[in-house]
Amino acid sequence: MSGPGLARSGSLTFAFVVTGAGLAFGATLVVSNAAGAAAAGQFFQVVAVLAIATTLSTFGADTGLVRSLPALTARGQGDGVAAVLRIAARPVLLLAAGVAAAAVLLALLPGVLPAEIGPAVLLAAPFLVLGALLNLAFGTLRGLHRVPTFSFLQNVALPSLRVAAVAAVVAAGGGLLALTAAWSVPVAAVAVAALLLLRRLLRGLDRAPGAAPPPPPDRQRRAFWSFSSARGVTAVVEALLEWLDVLLVAAFLGPAAAGVYGVVNRCIRVGAMLDHTARIVTGPSISAALAVDDHATARSVFTRTTAVLVAGAWPFYLTLLLFGPGVLAVFGEGFGSGYPAMVVIASAMLLAVSAGGVQSLLLMAGRSRWQLMNKSAALAVAVALNLWLIPQWGLVGAATAWAASVLTDTGLALFQSVRLLGIAPRWSVVGATAAAAALVTGASGLGVRALLGPGIPGLLVHGAVLGLLLAAAAAVLLARRRAVQRRPGAAAPGPGPGAAAPAVGPGAAAPAVGPGAADRGTTEADCGPKRPRPGRDPLWSR
Repeated sequence: MSGPGLARSGSLTFAFVVTGAGLAFGATLVVSNAAGAAAAGQFFQVVAVLAIATTLSTFGADTGLVRSLPALTARGQGDGVAAVLRIAARPVLLLAAGVAAAAVLLALLPGVLPAEIGPAVLLAAPFLVLGALLNLAFGTLRGLHRVPTFSFLQNVALPSLRVAAVAAVVAAGGGLLALTAAWSVPVAAVAVAALLLLRRLLRGLDRAPGAAPPPPPDRQRRAFWSFSSARGVTAVVEALLEWLDVLLVAAFLGPAAAGVYGVVNRCIRVGAMLDHTARIVTGPSISAALAVDDHATARSVFTRTTAVLVAGAWPFYLTLLLFGPGVLAVFGEGFGSGYPAMVVIASAMLLAVSAGGVQSLLLMAGRSRWQLMNKSAALAVAVALNLWLIPQWGLVGAATAWAASVLTDTGLALFQSVRLLGIAPRWSVVGATAAAAALVTGASGLGVRALLGPGIPGLLVHGAVLGLLLAAAAAVLLARRRAVQRRPGAAAPGPGPGAAAPAVGPGAAAPAVGPGAADRGTTEADCGPKRPRPGRDPLWSR
């Protein structure tokens, strides 16, 4: 795909991810306002169980498809795609059926699950198979370069159906069972649409003239599951990290506290949409650069991505710190008690986002085992601190455990990126971006808070003022960028963060990535020459 095509793909993907985050926020808003903290807590418990079970059922096969299918199509071996899909689908569907059967058993055994949760899990269990099938379809769409289509289905179609169904249930006065059905049934609808689309796409995949035949099935199976199984364990650990604290808060403090904490959790996760988009869009660029040991290009993309993440996420998390009571008041009465927990987590996320897309960097460098070790260490920290601190500190204890696990994961990944891979962003660029974001958001936010307080009125005025300031800053930067590009002899603008990195052979001059001086500190020239890896890495490091 060309640079402009990748730029359009990245823009569409970001727009769809933002829409999905807004819709998820809307679903939480509807449930919390209509049902109250206790009912919302029960709903979040069911959603947590479904998310963990679906991730376990897929077991990394979706990521394996993203990695395997582009290689086949690039070699002209499109006729081998169907065989890889069978290699992925059969174990996943069997595992999903087993997980669903285990969920049914747990729901039927007395005393294992809370009385309100058991029937909801029993209702949702059959949809685990459809959820795993949908994840496989999503991975296939991404692997066949249909990223905007995948993102639309995942971030617009599915959450839109869920929000509409949840709103209908709330309007009709339905309880937890009806809410569970409203959350689960849209999976079936989107799965059918995705499979019909894939059926049409697969018909056009044939072997190109002169292309070699695909590898033997046994070889493909070993290669596929060798990668996917490690990624599958990591994905399960990530799901546990996302939802474990909600379940433990419910176990220690009750469903009402889980409802409050679940709302805080959802608010913080909205800020992760930028990192999610960066993983999808910039991964190919980093992978292509590292494939030819072009560390300068990888560092350039890494620096620009980190600067974008800081510029977007810092204003969001600072807004939560300054106007958290107003944000939580939107969800209804009783949710304001989660503000101290929000302060703890938002502060940690300011540090975590400053490390940039280190997770994507490790994965694109082939270090899935490093990532698994990092996530496992973070999970151990989360479990230990949640069990210790929730009984003593309540929601603040859960937030402290979450913050510690996030910083553990990010700190390990950053150490491995800087010291072991030799790739770090230019901290002067990241620091300047963070300082500008803090100055713009903090100055306006503190002024508005001093005048109107941290409630809803202050939040609305702050949002309007911040929006105007950010729009003005973006206009100034854009004008400066265009002025630089018009200067005689100015470097031609390179591909955006989502564009494929150009292949650079030994001795060749590194091409420009940033648009001249407008991106000073982020081009290959500023980031230094490429540095080859010093010898073969030991097996344990892969």
